[in-house]
Amino acid sequence: MRTAAFAAAVVLVTLAGCSAADEAPDTSAYTDGTRVPKVEQEEDIPELPLARYEFGDSETQRMTRAQARTAQRCMADFGFADFPLDPALPDAMNIAGGRLVAVAMATPFGELDLDEARRWGYGWDPKPSDDGNGKKDRAMTDAEYRVFHNVDRATGRTLNGREVPEHGCSGQAAARLTEGVEDTTRMWTYASSRSEKLAGTVRKDPDVSGALRTWAACVEDKGFKRYEGREEAFRDKAWHRDDDGNTRRTQRERDTAVTDIECAREHNTVGVWWAGEARAQSADVETHRAAYEAVRRDQDVVRANVRDMLGN
Repeated sequence: MRTAAFAAAVVLVTLAGCSAADEAPDTSAYTDGTRVPKVEQEEDIPELPLARYEFGDSETQRMTRAQARTAQRCMADFGFADFPLDPALPDAMNIAGGRLVAVAMATPFGELDLDEARRWGYGWDPKPSDDGNGKKDRAMTDAEYRVFHNVDRATGRTLNGREVPEHGCSGQAAARLTEGVEDTTRMWTYASSRSEKLAGTVRKDPDVSGALRTWAACVEDKGFKRYEGREEAFRDKAWHRDDDGNTRRTQRERDTAVTDIECAREHNTVGVWWAGEARAQSADVETHRAAYEAVRRDQDVVRANVRDMLGN
């Protein structure tokens, strides 16, 4: 709930828009923030400009599948014919330990699901999910693990007359995914780092800061604490998050979460905020056009790799 890589690139460039560094970026797939959308639900939030320079959920799933199948074929070459697509660690390595929990809002602009707010406030259902999400296949054997990660790389190893890849079948699959990419770090992190940097500036946009003040006054007028913004409400220490990141879901918390959303809907806070983000991001694309287009070219290389790895 609340708890986010990659020739035949000619075809992909056509689908993704212009790619030449000296051309203006194609803005046909997004708005530049000159209009303010009406936002009440998460699905009402339009795509932001920088989303075009990051891989979407469906693309990420294809990349994961392509990498898993490539690693699986590699393992079969070493005699592990039934190696699973999504293996768990060997049983001896599955020991309980501490967890690093990152808790984030459902959207960058705050929560929007009133039903969830009424039931769980700024937290979520504490009962374990039984939908099977995140469930791994069988555990690797120790022998499989040693080849999958090439534990013996320091001394070198051959198996079935073949030399195990330097970083194992897992590393070989990862390398195949980004083969031909000019700058992997830039491809994976440029858009997200620019977005993070711009976010603080957007909060100072007159329209955005005004919308947040109006939202804050609305929440306060309804008898609740005055917050600087919606994230501050979400992260209020009064909700006493546990080690798993969940809150206590008290009546006060749930009432605050509901009022937070009702005021955001009443004053279209998210719509105004989104428009400010879109303006800032669109301007950033214009200013750093060459870097963004370089990211796009590398993404196209990965997409071509994925198609080749999956055979479609």
